[in-house]
Amino acid sequence: MEYLKRPHIIPDTRTVMSRQYNLAAFFGKLGEVVTDYCKFDTAKTMPVKVECPDESQGLKILYFIATFGTSPFVGGKLGAELDTKAIVPASHHAENLVYVMGSHTGYDHRTRTLGRIYREKEGGFSACCGKLAGVMGPYLKEYEYAKTNIKLFKKEGRVFLEVPNRLLGIHSSDEPHPAKLCLEPSLIKGNPESEGVMTAESPRSVIFEAHPALQHALGAKKRNITHDPTPIGDDLTGDYFRFLWVSSDPFPDDITRRLHPLMHQIVSSLDAPPMVTVANVNTWIEFNRFVDAIHAIPDVLSKGIFGVSGLTVDLYFEDRTYRYSNVYYPQYAFFKPAGEREGIVMGPSEISKLLDSYTPKERLSIDRILELNDQAGEEIEF
Repeated sequence: MEYLKRPHIIPDTRTVMSRQYNLAAFFGKLGEVVTDYCKFDTAKTMPVKVECPDESQGLKILYFIATFGTSPFVGGKLGAELDTKAIVPASHHAENLVYVMGSHTGYDHRTRTLGRIYREKEGGFSACCGKLAGVMGPYLKEYEYAKTNIKLFKKEGRVFLEVPNRLLGIHSSDEPHPAKLCLEPSLIKGNPESEGVMTAESPRSVIFEAHPALQHALGAKKRNITHDPTPIGDDLTGDYFRFLWVSSDPFPDDITRRLHPLMHQIVSSLDAPPMVTVANVNTWIEFNRFVDAIHAIPDVLSKGIFGVSGLTVDLYFEDRTYRYSNVYYPQYAFFKPAGEREGIVMGPSEISKLLDSYTPKERLSIDRILELNDQAGEEIEF
């Protein structure tokens, strides 16, 4: 009954990242699921990849080929966004389709840092996934500003908040902020429009008494509040604010539009770093789009469809033939037998249980694939 204790719309990281597989184990088990559980003939099955076209994801192509005997059909766009228009063309290529979907994030194993990876061609570290980092950037910037500049202090036994004017809609500059953080009534006691006090000592902020529920929450955490104002920090959770899109321009892309209503929970989640949280939320949203699309497209009625969606964590090793490596966290799955109109959806525990019920059979190893590739000397004739 954890959901009664922690109301949360977005996926719980501890639940959806409960089981890790290296690519050899994952694709080996996936191959057995496809042939035994789904009853697909792999000779008539097309894999479809809905993941970021990132160099750190390249090793998967070899596993697709080793498992299905063909390179995957590209069914996604930047940011692991499902291309719904590619579903019908993919269905024309085979009797069955196997989708592997989900966002990715990087991991620097030397510093144990999630959310970034070494880019070999660039010669340095950068955000991973870069697309999702760009989407989240304006929101995270606003949240970090609020965490640092909303101050807590105590006077005469009462807890007060010092809130910057800008977070109250009182702007003193024309600097554009496409995503604006707006405080909820649950943060402040009384009416925020009439019960605040601007002091001569702090003309750029307004003083409010903290909401009783917030005071209770801070007391339960044993937060030490003194007469000296200190940043509210991580105690500014998603319960106390929302984001508004205030730019006159529309959302720059569909990923931003879909993630926007959940960004207050994404940036403030303490379950994982924001780059992991936004990747898991995007994976969840795109999986739902996939299931809805399969049920809505007549062309796939006659096709057998199996889809697995999860988070990939990318790593970089200087001493490997192909220097990027990956681990996969399956989170959701969908199976529709050929000719059936409706399919079944599996959650994290169900898909992990299904995968773990199979043992991979011996297949061509990746080391052998890479070795053969190193020895290849094909001549191309036109």
